[in-house]
Amino acid sequence: MRTRSVLTVVTVIIFSFASVAHADLEGPVIVRDEYGAVVDRTIIAGILVGQDGTTGEPSSCEWSASVPRDSGQGQGAGTEVTKEVGSVSYRLYDRACRNETTTYHWIPEVSTETIARSAASIAYDLIPAPFGDFAPPARGGLINIGVWFWVQPAVWQPKSVTAWIPTPSGPISVTTTATPTKLNFRPGDGLFGYGKKTCVGPGIRWTTLIGDLLPSPCMYTYRHSSAIDSSGLFSASISIIWRVTWRSSTGASGTLSDVSTSSSHQMRIREFQALVTS
Repeated sequence: MRTRSVLTVVTVIIFSFASVAHADLEGPVIVRDEYGAVVDRTIIAGILVGQDGTTGEPSSCEWSASVPRDSGQGQGAGTEVTKEVGSVSYRLYDRACRNETTTYHWIPEVSTETIARSAASIAYDLIPAPFGDFAPPARGGLINIGVWFWVQPAVWQPKSVTAWIPTPSGPISVTTTATPTKLNFRPGDGLFGYGKKTCVGPGIRWTTLIGDLLPSPCMYTYRHSSAIDSSGLFSASISIIWRVTWRSSTGASGTLSDVSTSSSHQMRIREFQALVTS
């Protein structure tokens, strides 16, 4: 199982869970929260992150709180080793694995929601780009003919990531899941159109068996040709709204802000005129 560990060993500790976004703006998928800001992808050091709802830690490894090896450190024998970095408390742990040398790690004492946000930062990276499909095609639409839009079913799948930390009473894990809920189509025709179209689900893929008369719950009808735009195209977009929830091994649960991913599409909408004589 692929596991991503962000534990920082003893002497190098970075606590960084900034409110300012640090997402890669050149990446293939830009994830935005419900207010339109790019979602932060910074991970707090000292939290282990796995995938597929598991911690990814080998069963042959055990974690235990470290105790002072030198009584001259100012802590009595049998007490645990802790420190403060800013407003965050850290506890030193031994990680002992079969046939491996014991390693030592500073682990932050943080809330389950903070662990959930660390898992979310990885889940955002797993969300695919919502490239849309159209019938008629994006460059072959007609006014007053409904344009079906949809995304591939493979895109419409929940993405889960589990993060965890050891504690003196045992590990606490939190699974964060991003679930697609709505599909939005912004047609790009501005004041000449009906505005954003929202539907529940990934939409229905059009086939020739469906024909041209049946409606789709994910359909938009243009009233004007894209010739009214100086480029001859309407700048449209498709976005998926993802609901983000988390559940802890302690029974606690909660939600994070909804996020969205989107893709841009250039729509050419034509107008045919016919002369009818009697």
